[in-house]
Parts: sequence; C-alpha cells; structure tokens
Amino acid sequence: MKTCLVVLSCVALLAMLAYAQSADEGYQMARVVSFEKLAANEQHPEYADRYKISMRLGGTVYIGHASGPASLFLDWSGGKEFPSRLNGKIMEIKGPNGQVELNITGKKTPK
Repeated sequence: MKTCLVVLSCVALLAMLAYAQSADEGYQMARVVSFEKLAANEQHPEYADRYKISMRLGGTVYIGHASGPASLFLDWSGGKEFPSRLNGKIMEIKGPNGQVELNITGKKTPK
C-alpha cells in the first residue's frame, strides 16, 4: 500500500512539472550568434544602452537591436541559448536576468 502511494505521488509530481514547463508555450530555444554593444551617440543619450544581436531560431538567423541596462545582458555571449518566441517583428527572449525584446531588422536563411 505504501509503495503504491509513493508511486502515485511521484507520478503526480512529474505531471505537475510537465504542466509547469508547458506554461512557456510558444517558446523555443534560440542560440546567440553574435552580440555587440553599439557605440553611444552624444546627440541621442537615450541610445546609450543599445545592442546589436543575432539569434538563430530554427533554421533562420534573426538580426536586430535591443536596449536595456548592462545588467540585463551580463551572461550573453555567442553560443548561449535562451527561450525565445517570435511575435511579429519582435523576438521575445527570456534571458537569465530578465526578458529582452529584440526588434528584428533583418533575417537570413542558409542556402
């Protein structure tokens, strides 16, 4: 009886974990292809924290710009993977320090 109860508890726990992971519906793992901080523009100080980022999602590389404090991009480098999803011309990326919105300016598909 105890064994049956333990097995049922484990199955219920696994089901809850699977359900929690499905809450991120629509997100896929995207890999950082390139990441660089853009130079600050003295005429436009609001563009001080801008980054040019290329992300590979599926078979397509999306190129775009994102902005935010440097602390948001601490763990970003080429080869890292983050959960991402496309929403029109914006790629929503769940980084380790918060969500980033990449404004897509172009895309490339390998031949």
